[in-house]
Order: sequence, then structure tokens, then C-alpha cells
Amino acid sequence: MRVIWYTAMSMDGRIADAEDSLGFLGLIGEREQDWREEFHEFIAGIDAVLLGAGTLRWLLANGHGWPHGDLPTWLVSHDQDLVVQVGDTEQPFRRVEGDVAAVLAEIEAAGAGQVWLCGGGDLAAQALAADRVDEVVVTVAPTVLGAGPALFDGERLPARRFRLAECHPAGGDAARLRWTRDREAAGG
Repeated sequence: MRVIWYTAMSMDGRIADAEDSLGFLGLIGEREQDWREEFHEFIAGIDAVLLGAGTLRWLLANGHGWPHGDLPTWLVSHDQDLVVQVGDTEQPFRRVEGDVAAVLAEIEAAGAGQVWLCGGGDLAAQALAADRVDEVVVTVAPTVLGAGPALFDGERLPARRFRLAECHPAGGDAARLRWTRDREAAGG
């Protein structure tokens, strides 16, 4: 099973600002049609979604609901009410708690080949610590936010080596980067 952390960030590695706003994403929009096509290609290859409570709360608070109800989803959260707020979905929407490595083992046992780690930075850090992040696809917006959750938002993360697989313009002055996990290199 491959776990792919697909997201956007500022030049200083923030996936939201200090107030959890994603307003900086507007700086990526010049080639929105290209971005949408690339995202649809990405999502077409996904078998399951793993997301954290903060990401889901942001989606719900901003009127987006859960837009991927057609994919089996695992929500890592202690908040039972979030599932109620999502409502009915085409595919199962499971709320789980505990060790992210165990949750990923559950997803793998369910038969998922490609998992989208949908957010946020804390969940990504937990998956990285468990050595379960295989690929990072990130659009870097041309701005510095100064504060807010980081791409991997955790303390004392273990060293993990990735290899640059792709780099190209992504609208305006943004860039899309794709790294794949290098399990052979020193430092993990």
C-alpha cells in the first residue's frame, strides 16, 4: 500500500496560517484548470482517504462538507460528532482513534492500494514517524505565512529521506513538487 501526502503549503512550509486560514491558496489559481485536471487524475487513482479532525473541521466550517464521500474514508479523531456532521456518504466513513500505524494497517487490510493522506500536518507527522509516507506531492505557494501548522507538524520527527521525482510550475508563481520515499538512503 502507498500513502501519498498530497497538499499545498507556503514557502516556509505552512499548510495554513496562524488562524487556520487557507486564503494563501488563492495565489495558486492562475492555471486553475490545469490544477483541477491534475487533481482529478490523482484522485482517480486513490482507493481510500485518511484525514485528521482539523482538516475536516475546516472543510465543514467553510461550507465544503466532505467532498470525497465516494471513497472509503478513515477520520482520525476523538470527536464523535464530526461523523454526524458529515452525514451519509456513498462509501464508509469511519472514525478511528489511536495509533496511526494501526489505522494504516486497517486500511491496508481493507484492500486499499493507494491512500491519500488528506491532512493535516499533525497526522502527516504521525504517519511519517511510523514510516508510512511513501510520497509527498505539494504545491508551494509564492508566499511566507510565518506561523501556522507545518507540512509535518510534530516534534522530534525521525529523519526520513525522499527523492525529488518531479518539479514544475503550478500556476502563477507556484511550483508543484513530488518526492518519493527513499528507504535505501542513510537516515531512514
